[in-house]
Amino acid sequence: MQRPTPTLARRYGFKLLANMASVPVYLAMEAILPRALGPQMYGNYSFATNLFQQLSGFLDMGTSTCFYNALSRRRDETALAGFYLRVSLGVAVVSLLAALLMLWPPAGGLLMPGVPLWLAPLAALWAFLTWWGRVLRSMNDALGATIPSELARTVISLLAVALLGLLFWGDLLTIESLFAQQYLMLGATALAFWLVSRRHWRECGVPLRLRPDRAQMRAYGREFFDYSHPLFVQALLSFFMLTAERWLLQWFDGSAQQGFFALSQKVSMACFLFVSAMTPLVMREFSIAWGRKDVPAMGRLLTRFAPLLYAVAAYFSCFTLAEGAALVDFFGGAQFAAAILPVQIMALYPLHQAYGQLAGSVFHATGRTRVLRNMAAFECVYGFAAAWFLLAPGHLGGLGLGATGLAVKTVAVQCITVNLYLWLASRFIPFAFWRNAAHQLLCLAALLALAFGAREATLFLAAAMGAGAPGALDDIVRFCASGVLYSFLAAALCLVAPGLLGLTRRELRELAVRLRSALCRRRGG
Repeated sequence: MQRPTPTLARRYGFKLLANMASVPVYLAMEAILPRALGPQMYGNYSFATNLFQQLSGFLDMGTSTCFYNALSRRRDETALAGFYLRVSLGVAVVSLLAALLMLWPPAGGLLMPGVPLWLAPLAALWAFLTWWGRVLRSMNDALGATIPSELARTVISLLAVALLGLLFWGDLLTIESLFAQQYLMLGATALAFWLVSRRHWRECGVPLRLRPDRAQMRAYGREFFDYSHPLFVQALLSFFMLTAERWLLQWFDGSAQQGFFALSQKVSMACFLFVSAMTPLVMREFSIAWGRKDVPAMGRLLTRFAPLLYAVAAYFSCFTLAEGAALVDFFGGAQFAAAILPVQIMALYPLHQAYGQLAGSVFHATGRTRVLRNMAAFECVYGFAAAWFLLAPGHLGGLGLGATGLAVKTVAVQCITVNLYLWLASRFIPFAFWRNAAHQLLCLAALLALAFGAREATLFLAAAMGAGAPGALDDIVRFCASGVLYSFLAAALCLVAPGLLGLTRRELRELAVRLRSALCRRRGG
C-alpha cells in the first residue's frame, strides 16, 4: 500500500531548510581545509579527488539517472534497487583498479603531474563513496522519502564538521586524517540513506527483494542499456573534457594554481546549495509527467521553476561576486589572495548550473539521450579549444591565465551550453526561450547593481565612522551589514518587480496570506 507522498512544495521546503542548515557546515569545512593544508596540498587534494570523481561520473554513464527515473515510476520495485547495487559494485571495482594503476610511476606521473601518487587510492575511495551517497539520496527522493533523508544528512554533517574542527584545533588535521574523517562522514551518510529507504518500504508493506531473478536481470539490463548506451559517448567526452582542463592547469601552472581554482569552485558550490535542493524534485515531476505523456505539464514546470531557481542562484552569486575579496580572506587568508578574481568569476557558475540541471532533466526524463550525446561532442570541441587558449603559455598559442583562465572558460562555456539545451527543449515542450533569455540578463544586472551598491555603501559607512585600521572583527561586521542591506534591497526589488525574480504578484499575495495565517496560528497557540 502506497503511503501518501508529501507535496512538492513541502518536500522542497524541507530540502531547502536542510541545505540552508548545511551551508554553515559547508562553509566551516571550506574555511578550515585551505588554511590547514595550504595552497599546494589543497591543490593536490582537489586535483586527485576531482580526477576520480570524474571517473565515477564516467562509469555512471547516466545509469544513476535511469535508476532514479525508473524508481520514481515504480516505487515498489525493490528488485530494481538490487540490480543497481550490482552496477555500483562494478563502479567501485573499476575505480579502485584505476587507482592501483596510478601507483605505477609512468602512469601516475603522466596523469597526476606533481601530485603524490599515494593519494590515488585514497581519492578513489572518497570519490566512490561520494557518488554512492548521491545515488542513495536520489533514491530517497524518488521514493518520496525526502524529509527523513535530509534530516539524517543534516545531523551527520553537523557531527562531521565538529570532528573536523576538533582535528584542526588539536593540530591533528593532515591530508591522512582528513580522508579518514571524510570516509567516516560519507560512510555514515550512505548507511543512513539506506536505512531510510528500508524503513520507507517496510512502512508501505513492500517486501525487500534485492536479488532479482534472471528474467528481471535481463529486463533491467535491456532497460538500462537502451537508456544509457547513447550516453556512453557523452560520458566519455565529459570525462575527457573535465579531467583534461584540470590536467592542463596542473601541467602548466602547478598545484598552487590548482588550489586557487579549487577554492573558487568551493565558494561557487556554496551558492548552489540553495538551488540544488529543488532540481532533483522537479526532475522527479518531469519523469512522472512524461510517464503520463503530459508534455504541457513539463512545459509548465520548466516555465515556473527555471526563472525562480535562476533568481535564487543569482541572489547568492551576485553577493559572492561583489564580496569576493572578503570571502577569500575568510576562507583562505593571505596565502590565497591570488584566488580573488577566480572566486569572483566562478561566483557566476551556479546561475546556469541550475538551468543546466533542469534543462538536462527534460532530456533525461523523455529518454532523448542522443541529444545529450551530440551536445557533449559539440561542447568538447569549443570547450577544449577555450581551455587551451586560456591556459596554455604564450609560446603555445595561449594566454597563460592559470586559475583565472579556467574560471572564465568554465563559466562562459556553461552559459553557452545551457542556453543551447534550453533552446532545444523549447522545440518539443511549450517553453518561451527568448523571454527566458531576457530574464537571465535583466535579473543578473539588477542583482549585481544591488550587491555592489550594498558593498560600496557599507565600505563608505565603515570609512566615515573612522574606526581606525580595519581588523578581522570589523571586516566581518561590515560583511554582514552588506549582506543585510543587500537582502533588504533584493526584497524591495521583489515587491516592485517580482517578475525579475521569477515570481508573480499573485504568488506574492498568496505567500503573504500564508505568512499571516502562520503568525496567527502561532499567536493563538
